Amino acid sequence: MIRTLLLGAMFFPFLIWAQANMGVAKYKLAVEQKYTNNEAKEIYNTYKRSIDETIRQAQKLQFELLFNQDASAFSLVKNLPLDKSASAVKMAMIVYDGNKLYYTNLKEAYLIEQKPLLGKDFQVKTYFKDMNWELVEEKKQISGYDCYKAIGKRYAMSKNYENFETEVVAWYCPEIPVRTGPFEAVGLPGLVLQLDLKGRSVVLEALDLGKEVQVENPIKGDVIGQKEYDSIYKKRVKAQMPH
Repeated sequence: MIRTLLLGAMFFPFLIWAQANMGVAKYKLAVEQKYTNNEAKEIYNTYKRSIDETIRQAQKLQFELLFNQDASAFSLVKNLPLDKSASAVKMAMIVYDGNKLYYTNLKEAYLIEQKPLLGKDFQVKTYFKDMNWELVEEKKQISGYDCYKAIGKRYAMSKNYENFETEVVAWYCPEIPVRTGPFEAVGLPGLVLQLDLKGRSVVLEALDLGKEVQVENPIKGDVIGQKEYDSIYKKRVKAQMPH
């Protein structure tokens, strides 16, 4: 009896740790309507009805993160009751990244992002060590969990083929020691429960912690780095442009 109790005491912390390392997290969008200059206000006033409907449809989008101690996969929840032929739904999917897929290999510490280009899919690979998160001494509660702030960058390419960056803020929970989260918010010392992007936040709506899930890479295509992808992007898009 004593041996049984001792074994239980030894393995109980491991069971708690194992349960915190697997599960399903669901996220919703919170869209901020904020116009910082007159040009933005003018655009909104001109296309108010269309923009408002796109935002309304965006707030119906629900994203899902499957994770275990080895890997995670993030994408839009399948079979949402959306009219995907409607122009506002299509616009919401484009503007708010509803068509993107992400896969994270937690053992080898890298992220794969699906990036299609002119009919061909690519797996763009980024290692955690290259993400340069800045951990900040600031915390808040999200869904009852203590979360800490981290500041990072999201990289994109302008119409003139110049790289630019915008600031992102991730709120991660060390209590759930899985280095993953929504979109590219991975590599932090805890599950990311909220990601603040320009004009919107991706916020935890439901968490089924301890649920066993199998995670496989859902993304197809050649595996390349971000710099290589940017180079291909420039060449292919320029080749399509009229001379």
